[in-house]
Amino acid sequence: MILPSAKAVYVCDFHVGYSNGKIDLYGQFEAIRPKSYPHHKGSFTCVVQLVGGLGDVPFHIDIRRAADGVLVDCSDTQTLRFPNRETLLKVARVMNGCVFDQPGVYLVELYCDNTWVADTTLRLLEVST
Repeated sequence: MILPSAKAVYVCDFHVGYSNGKIDLYGQFEAIRPKSYPHHKGSFTCVVQLVGGLGDVPFHIDIRRAADGVLVDCSDTQTLRFPNRETLLKVARVMNGCVFDQPGVYLVELYCDNTWVADTTLRLLEVST
């Protein structure tokens, strides 16, 4: 097994994948301005492009508060299959019911075989008035 590299990590409201390998991302975002805290975010999707892996690679996504590293949510572990090093995989993972207890920066982190591969930031803004 060889771990892949991430070309991109996106967060969006939802996605649609097609049999020809195309994917549409809807409502891509980097920040949320909730009406109150704790904020119960409905489902959202993490989309990652991966390349350079080989073999069966277990992966999962963690959501952590950047300030102190507190784990907010994590996905179940699933397996990616890379038949060769040239394979590009587009992986979409739906996160359900994530609860953000305070404003701040959160990290959406991709782990392959329990090794950090990539992340993106998600800012939770002060309450809107």
